[in-house]
Amino acid sequence: MLPSPVTRLPDNPRRRHRGRIVAAILLFAALAFIITATFLTRERARVYAVPILMYHKIGSDADTTWWVTEADFESQLQCLKEQGYQSIRPSDLAAHQTWGRPLPAKPIIITFDDGYQNTVTRAEPLLRRYGFRAVCYLITGQISDTPETRKNFEGAPMLCWPEIQEAAQRGTLRFGGHTRSHANLRSLDNPSAELTGCFHDLRRKGRFRRPEGFCYPFGQYQPQTPRFVAKAGFGTAVTCDDGFAVTTNGLNLLELPRVPVIGGRHVYHVERVAATNTVTLRVWKEGHSMQVYARLNWPGTPETATDGWLASTKVDAHPVELTWPQPPGRGQKVPALELWDNFKVLRLYQQQVPVPEASGGAISPAVP
Repeated sequence: MLPSPVTRLPDNPRRRHRGRIVAAILLFAALAFIITATFLTRERARVYAVPILMYHKIGSDADTTWWVTEADFESQLQCLKEQGYQSIRPSDLAAHQTWGRPLPAKPIIITFDDGYQNTVTRAEPLLRRYGFRAVCYLITGQISDTPETRKNFEGAPMLCWPEIQEAAQRGTLRFGGHTRSHANLRSLDNPSAELTGCFHDLRRKGRFRRPEGFCYPFGQYQPQTPRFVAKAGFGTAVTCDDGFAVTTNGLNLLELPRVPVIGGRHVYHVERVAATNTVTLRVWKEGHSMQVYARLNWPGTPETATDGWLASTKVDAHPVELTWPQPPGRGQKVPALELWDNFKVLRLYQQQVPVPEASGGAISPAVP
């Protein structure tokens, strides 16, 4: 028996056209995937040194490390904006480390510990004015359900859950955990109750599907504590260790260092010392002693310039002399004395210094 002939389908131009479109779409998708993967791989390989600023309370003039005045806080935000910093959050840092999420050229993270009411009433409006975002780490056991039942912690009123929910909707602030009771985790072999309870409070009372990380109370914990932090559900955690978060493969997202911002009373005094061919200034301050970097900034010097900086030095009530060579060709230009924190992130003090003449004399202090 002869085999039946093979039936050939008639040629269909429309089918061929659809096939070409599908092939083109698949090719475009493959190219887009390759380009995106290449970009993200390169971005993930970029190294950023990210300052994570640590604040607590904003608003009081009390001479204490934990209170930063509104004027100082605004001056610090203005300084960050002038330098071109853009705020990110710990989750953005984690996304960069994990899959290469792009970061701005100069990223910075601003954090507030504990959950004080002034984080919303004092800090949030200034953050919004200067275009920054921040994270507030909550001691969830100190957060009340209503304003009428508001609690106090270390002498200052705390937030309540309705205020936190409203602030989260505005978008300037996000919220993470700081344990339930501000327990020192170094003393707990099993901190699960403090960590898991805190995470559940943020999910249930704060209504946060993904709380914005964790903060170790007092910056203290045991070597195994970060494993409990991750098990509780937190993706990042900040410490009180001084330093920048450098985005290399060795960065531990559960042990991120921070830059402490010291509050209290800071009144600087500057006096010129008569000298030849140098600019010599005698500097001292009232309030807490500070480890600072001093810079003599001449007009027209770019912000990225490395000249004019002295080595880190401590400034306190005992005058210290700072000396720079007087460079030629400056004419009658008047430089500015700048005192920066020990990480060169925040300008703490700035004052014009008339130095063209060789005579000495006192200079009236002026706080920016």
